[in-house]
Amino acid sequence: MEQVQPLTDHLEIDQVAIVVRDIEEAMRHLSSLWNIGPFRFLEIDVPDAILHGKQTPLRAKLAFAQAGPVELELIEPGEGENIHREVLRAKGEGVHHLRLSVSDIESEVAKWKERGIEVLQSADTPRVRFAYMDTEGIIGVILELLQRKQSPT
Repeated sequence: MEQVQPLTDHLEIDQVAIVVRDIEEAMRHLSSLWNIGPFRFLEIDVPDAILHGKQTPLRAKLAFAQAGPVELELIEPGEGENIHREVLRAKGEGVHHLRLSVSDIESEVAKWKERGIEVLQSADTPRVRFAYMDTEGIIGVILELLQRKQSPT
């Protein structure tokens, strides 16, 4: 049997993201049920995101909180088409993706594409570059590759 080279030597999931219809309500529930928080809130508007190979603005409300060693991200899709809205429409609220931090997103995406795993949505922002990879058919959930940029000194 031919041995296949793994995509990575060490798989470390550092975030679980949940897509929700109402981020304020989700934060209240998580805070009251499991004492998760405080949440850091952020609204994003990425005009030049790429969805299924086409430039499509990405807008969303995000909330972040630590849940032990893993960051919890809540995502309320903004207007327009995006991968978050697609998942919410198809499956309802729930886990959207697991995040893997990488040091070189271009080489990582290339390795994944060699294995037939395509990019669903990606963007290059002032702070990060990310790519949601089409792994749902393989493992039941999307994987996000995220590369943090060095902050200017």
